[in-house]
Amino acid sequence: MFNVLLEDMPEEYEGYRIDPDFRTGILISMCLSDPELTELEQRLVAANLLFTDKIPPPEQAMSGISWFMNANNHDNYDGVKQSEVILMDYGVDQWRIYAAFMAQYHIDLNKVYMHWFIFRGLLDNLSECSFTDVMQLRQKKIPAYLSAKEKEEFKRKQRIFQLGKTGKVKEDDFTESEKARIAEFLKYANIKK
Repeated sequence: MFNVLLEDMPEEYEGYRIDPDFRTGILISMCLSDPELTELEQRLVAANLLFTDKIPPPEQAMSGISWFMNANNHDNYDGVKQSEVILMDYGVDQWRIYAAFMAQYHIDLNKVYMHWFIFRGLLDNLSECSFTDVMQLRQKKIPAYLSAKEKEEFKRKQRIFQLGKTGKVKEDDFTESEKARIAEFLKYANIKK
């Protein structure tokens, strides 16, 4: 488990150089949730974004992407039911995130290099602000004690900021056909870099 207090920020995964900039993490996150891409296309694009010199074999690449996207999370979510409601979107919430970093950390995200792990740590620990308020509104159940008029107003606010529902994440292994397509793509991608 990575510890920001004891270790330098990683710039490689199992010997493969990565692009650790927070923008890369945002692009990978957006790619992995893009409904217009197939699951295979999402994985291929994410691998090409993360690995800079040479892309590892498919299983190792997917393991590296998972590590990169989740290594900052040390909380114990095992057994906790995950919400199907999407709480944030880097495109929709861009100005709320930008403003929160400016106000709370005095960081201009448009002008700074920041490692993805640091960005996620800061994002996950923002104090109350418009970004955290909107995230809470998206997931909050309508309180039963509200009047009918107040419930309708609450629903109206939720509709304004609603993002949708998550799809089911597939954890199945690659088929032989997918492995062949990935290998061909990675061979081409590694030649072009």
